[in-house]
Amino acid sequence: MKKLLSNFLKIGITVFLFWWLSRSVEIGELLAYFKSIPRGLVLAIFSLGLLNVAGQALRFYTSVHFLMPAFTAKQLVVSHFSGFALRLILPASMGEVGKVFMLPGNNKTRIYTFLLDAFYCTATNLFFFGIACFLLYPQMWYMLGFCLVFIVFFWIYRLLVRTTNFKKHIPDTVPYFKFGLANISFSIFTMVVYVAQYWVLLKNFGMSLFDTAKASIFILGVGYIPLSFAGMGFRENGAQYVLANFGVSSHVAVGTAMLVFSANVLFPALIGVIMLTFVSDIKLRDIRAMVKKKEQESKDLKRES
Repeated sequence: MKKLLSNFLKIGITVFLFWWLSRSVEIGELLAYFKSIPRGLVLAIFSLGLLNVAGQALRFYTSVHFLMPAFTAKQLVVSHFSGFALRLILPASMGEVGKVFMLPGNNKTRIYTFLLDAFYCTATNLFFFGIACFLLYPQMWYMLGFCLVFIVFFWIYRLLVRTTNFKKHIPDTVPYFKFGLANISFSIFTMVVYVAQYWVLLKNFGMSLFDTAKASIFILGVGYIPLSFAGMGFRENGAQYVLANFGVSSHVAVGTAMLVFSANVLFPALIGVIMLTFVSDIKLRDIRAMVKKKEQESKDLKRES
């Protein structure tokens, strides 16, 4: 019931956000903007999207390489792209964390590796989000608090280790420094590519590279709000809000956010679905069946209790 309500809540919020967006953005203008983008420019955005995905793959590879058992190149590629697909297909069940279960290892190592990878990546993005917010809106100086996210997350981590049984979920040896250095480096690389995608589309509308960097990092951070499917709705409204400060029209702002999202998430998710259906040893139907089985076991357990 909780998962069902969570799904309906996310669907409701996503629909509401797009309805709110439709009040200021006409579909006709949005379609006209898409048609006006040169094919070469669209190709450049999707090429940069593949570079973004490659950067994320290298980050993911270093993460699992440090902590998990040996795996094949096929397993790594399938696992990486399945994360994009599962993020959209199973948002209330496995989500992106499901990708680590496509690799060999025990559940303890799988989950901890994913959490540590997500910690460094999320903290890096939120760190720069705080700076971008301050540069865009100096009166919101308190947003610089996001720059303390590494310290806050580390403090929470130490608190969990000392006061709970969380320690038993930690592998025996964890190369935190090497893990963090590699993860942060690749996270910054993918952020640079993300900024480049926006700049390629917005430079013809009078946006400088520096202004584009501030705005796009702000949009990236807003997309982290976990109240809709994959940040949809928040990202587009955030783009409309922040780019209006630079004279960019609503349909251009929203269209740009949608195109970049398609290149970075939807296209890789499509590849992930194809791999899970035809390439992976663990098929998409097997994952769905496993999720249904776990949900049924959970229901039976609650009834017995």
